[in-house]
Formats: sequence, C-alpha cells, structure tokens
Amino acid sequence: MSRRTVNIIIVLYLIVVWGAVIFRVDYFPLTWVPMYSVFEPSETISAKVWDKDKYGKGILVTHRDGSTSYVSAKDLNIPKPNFRRLYYSRIFGSAPPKHKQGNTELGALNRLVRGLDEDEPNFSVDWDWRMFWTLNKTLRHEPSDPKFIVRMEADYKRRVYRKADLIKGDLSPVEIKHKEALMEWHDEWLPRWEHEQL
Repeated sequence: MSRRTVNIIIVLYLIVVWGAVIFRVDYFPLTWVPMYSVFEPSETISAKVWDKDKYGKGILVTHRDGSTSYVSAKDLNIPKPNFRRLYYSRIFGSAPPKHKQGNTELGALNRLVRGLDEDEPNFSVDWDWRMFWTLNKTLRHEPSDPKFIVRMEADYKRRVYRKADLIKGDLSPVEIKHKEALMEWHDEWLPRWEHEQL
C-alpha cells in the first residue's frame, strides 16, 4: 500500500468519526461515550430506601375483571436488575440516561438536520404504552382477556441529603420523599396492540 493510499484512508476515517461526533449519530460504535456524557450539578444526593418485601411482591396491577395481583420478576421471568429498572424507573416515566442525555443541548445544525423545533426532543418514548405492552405480552394476556392488566401501581421512598451536610459528616438532616406511580390503560391503544408497535 502506498503512502498516499494510507493517508486517504486515515483522512476518510477521521471524517467519518468526527462527523458522527459532531452530528451525534446514535449507535455509532466509536463515539457513543462523547455523545452521552453529561454532568448535571446538584446540591443534594439521594438514595432509594430499599423495601425488600414490597419489591419482592412486585408491581401492583389491576386486571380488566377488577381483580388485583402483583407482578414480580419471577412472573416476568427476567433478571432482578431488569425488573428493578421497571419497578423504580419505567413505571415512573423515567427514561434511561441514554435517552435523556441523547436529547441534551442539541446544536442548531443538529436540529436543522433532524428537522426539530427549538425545544423539541430528539426522541421520546411512551413509557405507559411500553409497560402495558411488555407486561401483558409477557404474561400472554390479550386485551379481551379478563386478566388483561389495565392499571399498574408502584411506590418507593427516597432519602435526600444535602452535600454540605455530608461534607460536615452530619447525616441527621435527611428528607424522606415518597414517590408514587400510577399507569392506566387507554383503549385508543388497541390498534397499536394488533400491530405490535412500540
């Protein structure tokens, strides 16, 4: 291979890589870290209060026939870390960091290329629909079934500490925040169900 050929390959490689960085091309294998690394300063640090019994029971669901039950990691046959994300994040409408960070500070050129308005996110997900679709499909419930899930509930507590207090070594001023989530099925989603559109 000649020196000229090697130079052309290197230049083309750098154009592709830096083009992906500048335009924040999703899933580009060599640039995903720079695209999604974001620091958000905060005056507080929080930690979830682990309630083993409540988490073990799982998500409280109401079925079409009015009965209630719990759906756990065992029922869905998924690993506990995956279920933890469903229980503590997705049911609360909280997207993975990748989704949130992928919408952070899109440049003017990036918005123009994607056809986005000023405050329009790059992408968003309908978590309510996804949760109902995931749980019902996994449990093999169809919309006409009496056991079809039409409502989901979850809650947890979170300890919130001020960083200034932690620096002093004082853990006594802690604020306990209680979070509750409630999702309800909407019958207008039925056409999506048949086509399995997420």
